[in-house]
Amino acid sequence: MATAKKAAQAPKSLYRAENQVFLQTLRTLREQHTGLNQTDFAAALGRSQTYVSSAERGAVRLDGLQLRDWCVACGVDLVTWATEIERQLGPVKRAPRKSVKQK
Repeated sequence: MATAKKAAQAPKSLYRAENQVFLQTLRTLREQHTGLNQTDFAAALGRSQTYVSSAERGAVRLDGLQLRDWCVACGVDLVTWATEIERQLGPVKRAPRKSVKQK
């Protein structure tokens, strides 16, 4: 019986360097677009200060709708947030395409 090679596992996003850019951008949006501290921003977001702190440290991971709520509370849209993330991370390096063999 032949054994299949396991594909190399990518590191969890939590441990990737890009995650720090993500977290810093959350904080930067809050500070630059609202000028609010965590407590006041939490009130605007309808959450606790602990939630805001946890999100900015990466202890709480935001889903797409929570990220949108964060952006709305900052007075920006998701495109603004994504543009800033992409600017900081630089150009996307795409993996080469593997050819698919025809049967």
